[in-house]
Amino acid sequence: MRVRNGLAGVVMLAAVAGCSWFGDDDEPEEIKPNPLPSINQEVKVDVIWSKKIGKGADDRAVRIRPAISGGRIFAASADGSIKALTADTGQVIWDAQIKRFYSKDELAQGFTKDLDAITGGVGAGGDIVVVGTASGDVIAINQSDGTLAWKTATSSEVLAPPQIDGDLVILQTIDGKVTAYDAIDGESRWVYMMNTPPLTLRGTATPMIRDEIVIAAFANGRVAFLDRDRGLAAYDQRVAISQGSTDLERLVDIDGAMQIVEGKLYVASFQGRLVAIDINSGGMIWAEEVSSIEGVGAGFGNIYAAKADSQITAYNASNGREIWNVDALLHREITSPVTSGSYLIFTDFEGYAHVMAQSDGRFVGRRKIDGSGVKAGIVESGGRLYAMTDSGTLTAIEIR
Repeated sequence: MRVRNGLAGVVMLAAVAGCSWFGDDDEPEEIKPNPLPSINQEVKVDVIWSKKIGKGADDRAVRIRPAISGGRIFAASADGSIKALTADTGQVIWDAQIKRFYSKDELAQGFTKDLDAITGGVGAGGDIVVVGTASGDVIAINQSDGTLAWKTATSSEVLAPPQIDGDLVILQTIDGKVTAYDAIDGESRWVYMMNTPPLTLRGTATPMIRDEIVIAAFANGRVAFLDRDRGLAAYDQRVAISQGSTDLERLVDIDGAMQIVEGKLYVASFQGRLVAIDINSGGMIWAEEVSSIEGVGAGFGNIYAAKADSQITAYNASNGREIWNVDALLHREITSPVTSGSYLIFTDFEGYAHVMAQSDGRFVGRRKIDGSGVKAGIVESGGRLYAMTDSGTLTAIEIR
C-alpha cells in the first residue's frame, strides 16, 4: 500500500481484508476477516424493494449515501446518475445525469474516464438536492424535477454528504475547509479552515448543524463549533493527540459519524479517543481510548463505537463505562451502526446487513444485501432502512 504526502496523495487506511501495515520483516502481513458467526435468527430482514441507480464507485473512499426528504429518497451513483424515488415503493420520480450540466469543454477538463463523477453526497433539504463532483464542484438540483439549480466550484474534493439548513448549504472538503453556500444561488457565504496534517486518511466527517451551531471534525483530531451565520469558531476541542515518531503513527483523523444526544456531542477518532463534549460549553465530559474510522451510533442510553478493527462496543452515554463488546466480526470492515427500534444495524465488506440487540449486543438477524459490499452503510427513516450498495443499487429493507 503506497503512501504519499500532500493532499493530492491522501490515502485511505481503513482495514482492508487481506492487507495490514507491517509484518515481522516489514512485509505486509495477511489479515483475514473473521468468518460469519452462527446466530439465532430472532428477526427476519426483508428486502422491500431494490432499484439500480448507476455504476458503483471505483475509488474505495467514495461512499455515497442516499438522503430522505418529504417522503422521497434521493440517491446518486459514482457515474453521475441521480434519481428521486418514492421512499415506500422505490418508484422513480425523475432521474438526472450531472454530466449534462457541463459543456463539452468543461467535461474534457474536469472529468476523465478513470475518475468517478460524483464523490460526495447526497444532501437534501428545502427544495434542492446537493452532491460534490470529481471536477471540484458542488451541484444543487431542484427536488421537484431534477433540473439544475446552481453549480459552483469548491476548494478541493468533497467526500462527505453536504448538509442543508434553511438558507445554507454546508460542506467540508479534504483540504480542511468548511464552507457555507447560499442555498438559493450557490454564492459562498463564509469559509472556516483548520490546519491539515501532511498525511491523513482519505475522507472527512460530515458536518452537523444544531440550532445556530455548525459542528465540524478534522484530520488533526479536533472538533470546531462554528457560528452558523458567520463561520466564526466559538470554541474547539481536541478529541485525540498525535503520538509516535512517524506520520502513520500520528494519524488521528475524525472521519466517521458523530452523534448529538441531549446536548452532548459524541465523536471518535482514528488512533485516538471516543469523547463526550458538552455542546453549550465545549467542555469534555468523558473520554475513552478508541480507534474508529466509521464513527458512532446512539440509542438506549448508549453510544456504539464501530472500531477500526471491526469490534463494536457499547458505552454508557453518561459516563463512558463499557456496557458490552463484540469482536465476532473482526476485520470485516463494518460501517457505523444505526439504530431502529431496539436494534442496531450495520453492514460489512461482503454486503451483509447485521442486526444486533441494543441491550446486550447479541446477533438477532442477518441478510446478504449485495455481494459487492455495502461500504456506505445504512440510512434509517421511519423504521425502514436504506442501503446504497457498492454495485450502485439502492435497497430498502425492514426488520420484522
